[in-house]
Amino acid sequence: MEAYVKEQPKIKVKNQFYKHLKELKMKKLFAALLFVLAPTVSLAGGHSGLGGHGTGMTMNVETMQGTSGTLVMQTTQDVWMWETPPEGFPAATTATCNQFIALGTTPQPIGGAVVCRAVDPDGDVFMNTGVFQADGTVKFTNVAATGKWAAYIGASWIGKTETQIGDKASVYSFTPTN
Repeated sequence: MEAYVKEQPKIKVKNQFYKHLKELKMKKLFAALLFVLAPTVSLAGGHSGLGGHGTGMTMNVETMQGTSGTLVMQTTQDVWMWETPPEGFPAATTATCNQFIALGTTPQPIGGAVVCRAVDPDGDVFMNTGVFQADGTVKFTNVAATGKWAAYIGASWIGKTETQIGDKASVYSFTPTN
């Protein structure tokens, strides 16, 4: 009987330990979810108006010809002009973009991706990736940023060519999606 009484406190301590461990895991999980979701929640309301328009000048084009299609890499120097930027943000930013375009047997793109990178006049950086959409637009998402742009990580825009100026230049708009 005495051995049973001595074992009872160990079980109670063990159960308290597991209960504490479970609470700690739940707190960490909640903190991790909050950390992941907080930027998207704030973007949904606070940054939804940061759209604008831009110009792109083609600086270089490289092609890889296959038997059933072609891959094109186009590098552009762009100027992004923000509509109603928040206080402390520049009205315009320069960027370098690389478009990777896949063509089948016709001159219409069958898919593509874009990477744009920029350093604003204050020295803050950001990088967007984009994927061609079926309607001819590109959905861009900010995947990395510093300084004032860090709050925009995860923000997305739809880019649409408004005017194509030959093979070497374009004017486009970008509208926030979140």
